Amino acid sequence: MPEHEPIGMNGWDANEPRIISTFLASLPTPPRLLGLGEPTHGVQDFPRWRNRLFQTLVREHGFRSIALESDVLAGLRVNDFALGGPDSLEEVMLSGFSHNFGTYEANRELIMWMREFNARKDEADEVRFYGFDAPMENMWAASPRTSLLFLHGFLTEHLPGLPVEAATLEELCGEDTRWTNEAAAMDATKSIGRTEEAQVLRLIADDLNTLLERETPRFQGHPDLWLAKLHARTALGLLRYHSIMADTSPERVARMLAQRDLMMADNLSGILEREERRGPTLVFAHNLHLQRNVSGMNLGPLRVEWWSAGAHIATRMGEKYAFIASTLGSGAGLPEPAPDTLEGFLSQWTSTPALYPTRHRHLPGTLKRRTDTDYRYQALRPEVLHEADGLLFIPTAQEPHEPVH
Repeated sequence: MPEHEPIGMNGWDANEPRIISTFLASLPTPPRLLGLGEPTHGVQDFPRWRNRLFQTLVREHGFRSIALESDVLAGLRVNDFALGGPDSLEEVMLSGFSHNFGTYEANRELIMWMREFNARKDEADEVRFYGFDAPMENMWAASPRTSLLFLHGFLTEHLPGLPVEAATLEELCGEDTRWTNEAAAMDATKSIGRTEEAQVLRLIADDLNTLLERETPRFQGHPDLWLAKLHARTALGLLRYHSIMADTSPERVARMLAQRDLMMADNLSGILEREERRGPTLVFAHNLHLQRNVSGMNLGPLRVEWWSAGAHIATRMGEKYAFIASTLGSGAGLPEPAPDTLEGFLSQWTSTPALYPTRHRHLPGTLKRRTDTDYRYQALRPEVLHEADGLLFIPTAQEPHEPVH
C-alpha cells in the first residue's frame, strides 16, 4: 500500500481471522512487545478484541505472556491461577486486579482461557499473566512495607550482616493506612512521603537495592531472583511516588503521573527480561500509557503532560516495540462523532471494526480531535497518529460503560 494513501482507504476488516498476521507482516521487524491501547476503561468491546487478538498471537505467533494495566504484585495471584493454582476464580478476580478490573467479564474470560490453554501444555509452553502497573489506585498508593520485607527476607537468606533488621522496617513503615490516605491525593500536606521515617526508608531501600544488584551474579539461577528485583524496584518506586505526593509545587500532579508511568516501563522491562527466551508479550492498557508521543490531559483548568511507559519502552527497544492505538465512534455514552473528527472520518469508510496501518500514513489535515467526551475518554490526536503502528477502530460499542475506580 503506497504511503500517500489516507488511512481510511487501507483498513483491514478486524473480523478477518488473519488480521493480526497481516498487521505483523506490515511491520519492519517482529516485535518483542506489542502494545494494544484503549481510549477509555470500562467499554468491554476493547478487552474482548484484546482477547481475540491475544489468542491468535499465542497460537500462531509464539506470544507467551500478556501484561495488563493492573497491580504488578496482585497480578502474581492471577498468574498462579492461570498456571493451574488452587485458588478459586472468584478469589482471583477479587484480589488479583486493581482499578476494579476484576469485575470485567472480558478479564474473567481471558483468565479462564489461559488456564484451559495451560492445562494442555508443557511448562515451557505455558502462557503467563502479568500486571505491570504500580500498586496504586487513582487516589492512593500502597505502603512499601510488603516489598521491603520481601527484599529484606531474600537478602537475609543469602547474605550476613544486613544494615537493617526487619523489625526496624516494620516500625518505620507503621500502619499501611498511613500511606493509603486518600486525602493525600489532593492535599500534599496530608502525605507522609517526606516525613523523617519515609526519607530513612528511601535510603534503606536504595541500599538494599544496590546490594541486590551488586550480588546478582551470586543469585543467578535462583528461582526468586526475579521476584526480588520486582520488589526492589516497587519499594523504591513507591517511596519516590509518595515523596512526590508530598510536593507542594505546581508540577506535583504531572510528576506523579510521570513517576507512575516510569514504574510501568520498568516493570515491562523486567517482564521482557524474564520472557526473553520464551516469546513476545502483548501489553494492554490505556492509549495514554502506551503511546510513543507525549501524554497529556486536562484536569479542570490544569493541563498536565508527561512521558508514558510506551515512550520509555520505545526509547529502550526501538522497533522491537510496536503499538496499536484504539478509538471508538459512538456508544457507551459517546454520541455520533462529528464528520471533521478522526472518528467521524473513519465512520464514513466502515461500519464494522477495522484495523489500520498508521506508520507513515497520513490523515486529512483538517481533521480535529473530538471534544464531545467526558473525563473517562481521552480522544486521540489525529496529528500524532502516525507515531503509532496501527489503529483499531470500533464504529459502535456493543456494551455499556462499566465503572472504573
